[in-house]
Amino acid sequence: MSTEGERRDLLGALERSLGPAPATTLMELLPPVGWGDVARRADLDAHGVALRGEMAELRGELKGEMADLRLELKGEMADLSLELKGEMADLRAEMVTLSAPIDGLLPRQLLADVPLAFAVAGLVLAAAKLT
Repeated sequence: MSTEGERRDLLGALERSLGPAPATTLMELLPPVGWGDVARRADLDAHGVALRGEMAELRGELKGEMADLRLELKGEMADLSLELKGEMADLRAEMVTLSAPIDGLLPRQLLADVPLAFAVAGLVLAAAKLT
């Protein structure tokens, strides 16, 4: 790799041989580093192939992980569904248990309300006669 001093020497020689403008143009076309640091099309193509291979591998891993997550989520949802159904059945049984005494009280309440209704009607009639 050439040093900065060597590049200045080359520019001076080119200016003497070609003139200042062509020498400057030629120096601008040369890379500021060694040719070993310049990438060729074949190098870029090789890196492109390697990157595509890595991307395909990562894509496969990602698809596998997504499938695993999907299965895990489906399993958890099924578990939650079963748990919810069990709790709903427990609640339904509890409601049936609690409603049985209420169902037995309804006829009694109706029987108690009939005499009360007659008493209120009698009071209304008595109040009507007083006025």
